[in-house]
Amino acid sequence: MSSARLLVWVPLILLVSSCSSDRTLSPISPSDVLSDASLAGDVLEQWSPYVGIHLTGEALDAYRDAVLTLRAAGQLDGVRVELGRSLSPSDPTYRAISGTGVELLGVISNEHLFLPNIEQEIDRIFWAFPEIRHFQIGNEVTTILPSTGPTLTIEQYMTIFLRIYDHVQSRHPGRAILLTQSTVGSGFQGPTELEAMANLGLTRVDPNHVIIAINMYDLDYAGQFVGLLGGQLRRFRLWVTESGTRDQSRHMTWVRDEYPRLRNLSLIKTPSLFPDYWKSPLFELLTATR
Repeated sequence: MSSARLLVWVPLILLVSSCSSDRTLSPISPSDVLSDASLAGDVLEQWSPYVGIHLTGEALDAYRDAVLTLRAAGQLDGVRVELGRSLSPSDPTYRAISGTGVELLGVISNEHLFLPNIEQEIDRIFWAFPEIRHFQIGNEVTTILPSTGPTLTIEQYMTIFLRIYDHVQSRHPGRAILLTQSTVGSGFQGPTELEAMANLGLTRVDPNHVIIAINMYDLDYAGQFVGLLGGQLRRFRLWVTESGTRDQSRHMTWVRDEYPRLRNLSLIKTPSLFPDYWKSPLFELLTATR
């Protein structure tokens, strides 16, 4: 999970399942890909080796086998896992995944955000999971909490996020990079939430210590983020923490066709080729001499 570029797009798909948009794409079967070298190459070229995994114990053997197989093939570098309040670092599924040596992005689950002593909870999580360096503070906090239970507004979330940020910088300097909650992955709600987060204090944090996260299932709305990311939040890195489609017959089409659309929203790419790195038309417009 490199931090060497202005905006980093790291699309993840769920290893077992994912939400989807209803966009219609031509289905492609595994046999189609394997029999078409050009198509297979396109899919592999676009694949981003980061996946999300639900830590369910009954799937331990399958997870261990799948992660090790992907890892051995060079197709898995990192895993995003949810750190629920009941998760122990000795959980066998967690240990099996972390033991493979992949990078870990830990999602501090939404249930933590209601604790009055959230700073102490962060201390506990940091102590329990010393191998994790990237922590996401919640995920789609306005939509995946039960309507009958406690809910969060973006205003409440940002108050909590800034408390955590200040605590980490004060008590654990250099210990971790924080990710914001991932905004909703389709429609206009995600961009609206991110704009509110920017206005509620996100712009005051150090972009070296915070990464913006979004979920993106409907790429027809992805362009709504561009102005904001090229304006108020242009100094921040961006990770796409969830993307994909539930239709298994379209998984490979999604990687081949939609991942490039995600990456093309970046301001810059291939920073290692400096001074000849790629600059987007938006970047050129923002930096043009007037």
